[in-house]
Amino acid sequence: MSDVLDSLFSNIEAFGYRCLHDSDHTLQVIEGGVKELLGYDAADLIGNRLHAFGDLAHPEDKQRLFEAVDLAVEKRGPWDLAYRLLHEDGSYVWVRERGAAVFEKGTLTYLQGLIVSATEEMSLRTELETILQQSRVSNSEIIGLTGKITGSIRQLTMLSINARIEAARSGDAGRGFAVVAEEMKKLADQNAEWAYVISEKVSHVQKHGQ
Repeated sequence: MSDVLDSLFSNIEAFGYRCLHDSDHTLQVIEGGVKELLGYDAADLIGNRLHAFGDLAHPEDKQRLFEAVDLAVEKRGPWDLAYRLLHEDGSYVWVRERGAAVFEKGTLTYLQGLIVSATEEMSLRTELETILQQSRVSNSEIIGLTGKITGSIRQLTMLSINARIEAARSGDAGRGFAVVAEEMKKLADQNAEWAYVISEKVSHVQKHGQ
């Protein structure tokens, strides 16, 4: 199953995880492209062998991240966060995480989720904000940004479909794939919503000018 997950994640910088709900978010399982995204070997992160996952969060983001996760756990709902993680080369990279707590017989057993690269997402948002702040908004530039996001949507959608196919083939053993597929679908939906907002702004500019 690990080989199939690695194959699913091969086209994007992303990985699935399972961790404890402790001060380090101690990782128990990592599947996918953590090496491609963060530069670390998965074995060095599992069990805090060389690095505690919780310590990789940017100092400016760490408290916000942990508080959001704790609140979601308390409400037994999911979390969706963009924040920065320390890369093995010493730089920080933007990621987006969707996760949820897993309870068994009312007891919290672990946290699990999906982490994907958000570098392009944050770059696009910054670029869009810059364009919209200019005295004259360029429709062609905004449409170009929409195209980039829709490309990302297509990629995430295909990965979601692949994960669902593998889940169906694997029966009970494929439940993990179903979770991954659902998280990918949510990310795709979120990108679709952002693309819609951009399109609406273009339409407004075309009708009303600046």
